[in-house]
This record gives sequence, structure tokens and C-alpha cells, in this order.
Amino acid sequence: MASPSATDSPEEESTDVPEVTQTETRAAVSRLRAKNTAPGPDGVPGRALVLALKELEPQLRGLFTACLEQGQFPSVWKEGRLVLLRKEGRPADSPSAYRPIVLLDEAGKLLERIVADRLVSHLCREGPDLDENQFGFRRGRSTIDAITRVRALAEETVSRGGVVLAVSLDISNAFNTLPWSCIREALNYHRVPPYLRRTIGAYLEERCVTYWGRDGAGRRVMSCGVPQGSVLGPLLWNIGYDWVLRGELPSGADLTCYADDTLVTARGSSHREAALVATAAVSQSVVNAVKCENWRRKLSQWVGMSVSV
Repeated sequence: MASPSATDSPEEESTDVPEVTQTETRAAVSRLRAKNTAPGPDGVPGRALVLALKELEPQLRGLFTACLEQGQFPSVWKEGRLVLLRKEGRPADSPSAYRPIVLLDEAGKLLERIVADRLVSHLCREGPDLDENQFGFRRGRSTIDAITRVRALAEETVSRGGVVLAVSLDISNAFNTLPWSCIREALNYHRVPPYLRRTIGAYLEERCVTYWGRDGAGRRVMSCGVPQGSVLGPLLWNIGYDWVLRGELPSGADLTCYADDTLVTARGSSHREAALVATAAVSQSVVNAVKCENWRRKLSQWVGMSVSV
């Protein structure tokens, strides 16, 4: 399957910007009702917005519609508070033992939710949609579905006397290093409406995080990556990484992904043949990734591998 290209976008695109509806706003707020997450820098919990919806709904709808029409994402909602969550089974003095989570204002998450829902709707109805072998962060899909697919591939091959080799690609610090240019190019390929592309572009630009360190409060402007703890972040990761899944692979090879966890399965009539297919498939996957130019800079620090038969 050919990799996407920025030139694949249609020559003529609609400039219409649908108003944010009452249904969209209430659906976004209802997601807050089901969660009890820590508030962002403004200190306002999501449940407060749920309680105030009756009074705030017209103002929120007007604000969100204006943001979409102007292709803007308010800067106050692009500032997050960084917290580190400890990962189990790793030494406390290792930087890799912590997962960075960004706490964002809940009002900004409502706008993220509306953008995300419209983006998913576009992908499903008009597309091209995300590759079918991406199982992470997608409604109606789970790790069980991913495992079931890999198992089916293996059982089919083994039943015919073949060998299956699995290579797990570990993408180091994946979410925090995804180049924004890759996301923009992928949005063009998926023919995302211009108003959503502009709003997402504004969402990515001039993001910053605040944190507490040994020297007190700090602030850092971000230049790549998608924020963990956001609503849009996981979807934008899937869109940016879709390049890898859509790239061409050698015969006998398949990719299965759950978010940034990528498994290459290689089939052959013998261990040697399967190993050759796996080697070629891993190399081609890397080539597919670096077709987005800025990923080349990250390549040396991104990929580690583990192999199982």
C-alpha cells in the first residue's frame, strides 16, 4: 500500500464551518461527568462545568464556534501542568521510570473533544480512514482484538507447516517526539477539512508546560509531540503514525499496532525464510517512518527491538 503524500489532498476543499451544536456540547460535557480527573492550571474540575452547563452552554457554543471559524485554539488552554507518574518495575532513579502527564483545563478539553469527534466522523465517513491494523485509541477496538489478529495470522501459517516470527518495535518516548509536520502532512492525506486543519495547527503551536523542579517553578515551550493527558493527543498520534502502517511491506509480513506498540509478524516456510522476511519488514517499516522528513532526526533514538518466535 502506498504511503500518504501531502499532494493527495483534493484540489478544491469546502470552506464551510458547521456551528457547534447543542448535541455536540452536551456530548462533550457528558464525558466529563463520567470522569474524576485532576483539574488543569485554572483549578476548575470537570464536574463544575457539568453542574454549570445550563448557564454556560450558549457561551461555550459561541466560543467554540468562533474558535473553529477563526482556526484558533486559545493560548490559555495550551498551557498544561506537568506531573510524572511512576511506572512499575523500573528503578526510581531512571528517567524512563516516569510517564509525563500534562494536566489541562477542562474547558479546553471540551473544545478538544468536539474537534476530535468531528475528526473521527470525517475519517469514518469520508476518509481515508486510519489503517485497519491500528487498534489503539479507537472506539470499538481493544488489545484483545489486536492479539486475536496476531494469533489468527500465526495459527493459519503454522497449520500449513510454516513458521511465524514476531518482532516488537519499541518506540522510545514516542508521544513526546512525534514531529508536528508529520501530523500536518497526514491531515492533508486524510482530506481533513481546512477549518479543522487550521484549528489543529493552532492547537499544536506555542504549547507549553509548567513544572516544579529542584530550582523551583519552570516553564518549557514545546516544539513537537502530542500531550499525554489531552483528548486530541492520542488521535493525532494515530494520524501521524498512520504513515508507517500504510507503507509497503515485503510479501509475508504484516504490522499490528496498539498506539505506539508495533508488532511485525513475518511468515516463511522455515526459520531462515521468516527471519529474512522479518529483517526486510523491519527495515521497510523504518523507511516508511522516515518518509516524513523530520522523523529522520528522531530515528537513531526511537527504535529498539525484541524478537520472539
